[in-house]
This record gives sequence, C-alpha cells and structure tokens, in this order.
Amino acid sequence: MTTCLVFGGGGFIGSHLTEGLVKSGYDVKVFDNFQSGFTNLNTIIDKVEIIKGDFFNETDIDNALKNVDFVFHYISTTNPATAIENPIFDIESNIIGSVKLFQYAVKNDVAKIIYPSSGGTIYGTTTVRPMKETDPLDPTNPYAISKLTIEKYLHHFYQMYGMDYTILRYSNPYGERQNPLGKQGVIPIFLNKIKHGEKPMIYGDGSMVRDYIYIKDAIDATLAIFKKNAPEKVFNVGSGYGTSLNEIIEIMSDVVGQKILPDHIENSGTYLPKIVLDISRIEKNTGWKPTTELSEGIKNTWEWIKGL
Repeated sequence: MTTCLVFGGGGFIGSHLTEGLVKSGYDVKVFDNFQSGFTNLNTIIDKVEIIKGDFFNETDIDNALKNVDFVFHYISTTNPATAIENPIFDIESNIIGSVKLFQYAVKNDVAKIIYPSSGGTIYGTTTVRPMKETDPLDPTNPYAISKLTIEKYLHHFYQMYGMDYTILRYSNPYGERQNPLGKQGVIPIFLNKIKHGEKPMIYGDGSMVRDYIYIKDAIDATLAIFKKNAPEKVFNVGSGYGTSLNEIIEIMSDVVGQKILPDHIENSGTYLPKIVLDISRIEKNTGWKPTTELSEGIKNTWEWIKGL
C-alpha cells in the first residue's frame, strides 16, 4: 500500500487533507507537535499512524520519513502577519526547516513531496486579471518570499537528486477548523467576532479582493492532482473569481440573519489590493472544479463556529 506522510496533519488544511487521503485508501502517517491536541483528527484517529514530533529536531524528521512514499509538507511556522513581524524566524524555521526536510527525504528515498505555496501572495500586486502559474512572481512580503524560496529549493532537489514534487498555490482556503482567533483567515475570524457580539475589523474601505476557496474543494483539488501524473509541477488552487471584503460582510449578514456593520481601520500597506487565481491548468489536467458556493461555505463555517 502507498504510504503518505502529512507534516502538519493536525492543523487546519493538514487535517482535512489527512481525512481525504484516508478516504482514498492510502496508508497515512501524521507528523505534528499536536500542541492543540488531536481534535481535528477525531474522526480518523484510529485509522492513521500518529507521530508526535518536533519539526526542528532532525532525528524526529529522519525517523518519520522511514518507509514513506509521498510527503505532504504542510507545516508552516508563520503566517503573513507574523512573518512580517519576525522575518528571521520565518527564514530559520520555514526555509531552513524545509531544506533539512528535503535532505532527509532524499536520504530516505521519498518519491515525491507535495507542498502548499501561497497563491494569495506569491504573485505580488495585480489588479488586471486572474493570475496564471506562468505569470511573473513578485512576492512583496517575507511570507511570500519564503514560499517562493521553498518552491525554488524543491526544483533544485528535483534537478539534483531526482526527487519529484508538486506545488499547490492555494488562494485563500477557509472553513471548519481554521483558527478563529488567529491572524490569518478573515472568514472564521469575522464569524467568531459576530458570534461574540463584536464588530469585524476591515483594513481600508473594504474593496480589497481575494479568491476564497472552501476547504473541502481545496482538498478535492489536491487529491485530484496527486492521483494524476501531470507533466506540470505547479498548480493554482482557488475558486477562480474574486470577492471583496464588503461582499463577504454582505454574505455574512444574510447567513447570520442580521446586518453586520464592520469597523474600518487604515490599511497598513502590506496587503495586496486584489488577487484572483486562474485555475484552468488544474481543471484541464484533472477535470476538477470547485463546487461550493461562497454563501454555502460561509454557512457551513458559521455552523461550526457556533458550536465551539
């Protein structure tokens, strides 16, 4: 049986991915520090091998990679906000940590690494049209620079050692299990504030546009391309259309049944005005298309938030 190891499999995207791999019949191992417990894996905890380890411990990494065919590297120690606050930690933890992981993957004869990059930041400022994988990359913040650097190292290890890879440039995934108290993911953050009678906080006038994709659609796309031996190495994963923060607030008002009036604060200048992804490459290779309307995904997320 094919063995998959999910680094960061206890997190938001990683846990949904782990569920998808288990349902697809793979032998799955999950590597995480599980600081937040095992709640995200409750439904499949008895169907996976749990490896509680430290991403910064090379022995832990080396041991985890024994007898593994495919590695999903879904550990990230920063987000756009924290990477800006501490770019040195971002370099030391994400870039250096990833390169060490790749070295041990080569040592242990891993066939392929699947890596989630950031379609939401790696292309830089654009207001014209949906961005294609072949468009120029212009990361403007430490988080995006780190993601691009790791992409380049994956290509280096492929050329140098023949270790295959797939890069998935996710847009803005959202949904159940995304941290509503974190600094990334406006949909659960806004909904959590609404639940507690607080106002969502919007940078600027609310015209900022993002490409939001429901987590289950993102995982379906990931599994579709994983099962397909496509010639390309990089794929955008998004909805293919943009939604402004003002539109998000309107949808949330409909979902929760009350008028939401957000607070507006000055945009710090670190946020891109617009980013939408062209998803035609992954559609052409796999036939995958997102199926969850934004209103439905927000409704599902709201039901989850209410139950916390």
